[in-house]
Amino acid sequence: MAVYVVGDIQGCYKPLETLLKQVNFDPKKDVLWCAGDMVNRGPDSLKVLRFLKSLGDACVCVLGNHDIQLLAYYAGGKSFTGDTLNEVVQAKDSDELIEWLRHKPLIHHDKDLAWVMLHAGLSPLWSLKKAKKRAKKVEKVLQSKHWGDFCKMLQRKDFAHVEPENKVERLSFTTSVLTRTRFCSNKGEFDWKQKTADAKDKHVLPWFEHQAKWKKDGKKKTRFVFGHWAAKGLVDNQEHVLGLDTGCVWGGALTIAKLKKDGFSIVGSVGC
Repeated sequence: MAVYVVGDIQGCYKPLETLLKQVNFDPKKDVLWCAGDMVNRGPDSLKVLRFLKSLGDACVCVLGNHDIQLLAYYAGGKSFTGDTLNEVVQAKDSDELIEWLRHKPLIHHDKDLAWVMLHAGLSPLWSLKKAKKRAKKVEKVLQSKHWGDFCKMLQRKDFAHVEPENKVERLSFTTSVLTRTRFCSNKGEFDWKQKTADAKDKHVLPWFEHQAKWKKDGKKKTRFVFGHWAAKGLVDNQEHVLGLDTGCVWGGALTIAKLKKDGFSIVGSVGC
């Protein structure tokens, strides 16, 4: 069995199809991981969702910020410039697709493979155990009858920069960290505005460059694969992380890697 992982698909079905053919992906024996942002901005979000859902247990997805935007929009929230979600919302099987999507996790941890997948990043103050505990609390809300109101609340832009005491605000903060993080300080202060490859503020660094608690978990080294950061592109030179958002929907490429217990290999990259 092979475990493959792709970065942000964002509705770009054709590159995904091409990559899976290139690696001879067989859903009967292989597994495809998707690091969030399966939908939005690209031309075929509906086709992507239908395909990934059809793979059943051969597909493992985590939620990204654009996936949550789809949930919010479906629940009656705002549409933003550049969104390409109407086809999904208006589809005859939209209810089933939304139900499938909102039951996806924010963090996936394969202990045997020693890999963790999430969309954006982690706080340097969190251990992996703490991050998973926080993620579970958000997932519980997303799978409850209150999921729509919660997703609409996440359409705000004034997320807390440090972890708040209020329980509701903490849920929002956790979601932001896991689905929106790029830069933060070693004290867990987040900069939600900078989207460039390099920080303009000397007080922050890419989240994975800090001496973080999650790097010290357990005796067995665990690696993390993420997407979200198209400006940063492929991050394959770090000990603990692999970044796979190579900006397919922005004129870049969709990249696929093969995960192994002792590392990874980049096995394909196709332009949109």
